[in-house]
Amino acid sequence: MSAAVRAQLAEAASTVSGVNVAPYYAQGTAPGHGHIRRERTAWPNKFGAVVSWNVIIVLPQGMAAAERYLDEVQPELVAALAPHLTIVEAVPQRLNITGVGDLPCLFINGHREE
Repeated sequence: MSAAVRAQLAEAASTVSGVNVAPYYAQGTAPGHGHIRRERTAWPNKFGAVVSWNVIIVLPQGMAAAERYLDEVQPELVAALAPHLTIVEAVPQRLNITGVGDLPCLFINGHREE
């Protein structure tokens, strides 16, 4: 089931112009590249699990460029993902990649029952 969910989320995010999201980690460093990360699984009751997901999108390096990119792309990404994921938040963060350094990224956090 997780592989299908990853593929669904990656496909939905990739419908946004200039965004290319892989279902599993892919070391893309260009703005718009990204991947899906399974954050955690919780079993709040006996009926099933709630899985939290991150859709991680690389932002431009410059702070102003990253902010402009967020203004343009974030609403489209949230709209594209909303049918597949209960969106909780979209958070700009830095992702440290060995051999590359810190990359500014957008983490779109959400959950769904599975």
